[in-house]
Amino acid sequence: MYKTPPDTARMSHTDSATSLIDKGGLLSPAKGSVQARDTGIALSDPLPIYECRFMAQMPSDSDWAQMPHTSLLDVTTSDLPHLTTSIASCWTTDALYVRIYADDDYIWSPYEHRDDPLYEADVVEMFIDPQGTGERYYEFNVSPHNVVFDAMIENNGRKPRQLHPEWDAAELHTSVTAQPLDGEMIRLTYELRIPFAALQATVPVTGEEWRVNWFRIDQNKAGERSFWAWSPTGAVNFHVPDCFGRLHFML
Repeated sequence: MYKTPPDTARMSHTDSATSLIDKGGLLSPAKGSVQARDTGIALSDPLPIYECRFMAQMPSDSDWAQMPHTSLLDVTTSDLPHLTTSIASCWTTDALYVRIYADDDYIWSPYEHRDDPLYEADVVEMFIDPQGTGERYYEFNVSPHNVVFDAMIENNGRKPRQLHPEWDAAELHTSVTAQPLDGEMIRLTYELRIPFAALQATVPVTGEEWRVNWFRIDQNKAGERSFWAWSPTGAVNFHVPDCFGRLHFML
């Protein structure tokens, strides 16, 4: 059952409320696999592509309803999860916007502070590699209580890779809202606004592609954890840039 945190003001880093809408047609990530470079981990073949639409201004609820939605698969087996996750994204002249709709019947998230280890509980995650080289990418985690973990990862052939949780995305805005469904089921809607400047990236041009991946971790009442991905890695390991799908910027 979902429990509202004591300080509900922390539930939103934005001024406007996020409304909840039913998911539209889902664009399922592709199945099949090839081997990632030097990792032995299976890649989706072909890698999934999300057509990220341009918006002249911050998207409205009706805009979100008309965007294509994609879904997640089990990170190791590529099977369909037992809970629904639906994702949509768009871009403006200064930021990338993401909405993640996550249906759940039990919420586990004890963390309260920025850069706490949110990945040890229920969480949604996005990894972004603007250059597409795998050498530097960014991780964004949001908990059901709208606590944020963000980090920069340097992966220049050194082992272990260099994780920088001290890095904070400037002007990052997130929000989480909850809608009751049937029985104990609720729908959490996560929204992120990620400025391009925070990623040390220029504004994309139409036709440009970035490498990204979306993930979700869920824990049930028995303490069993599930790991889901847009582009499955073949292992419980999200840090596989070769497996990141393609975010295609379009008008």
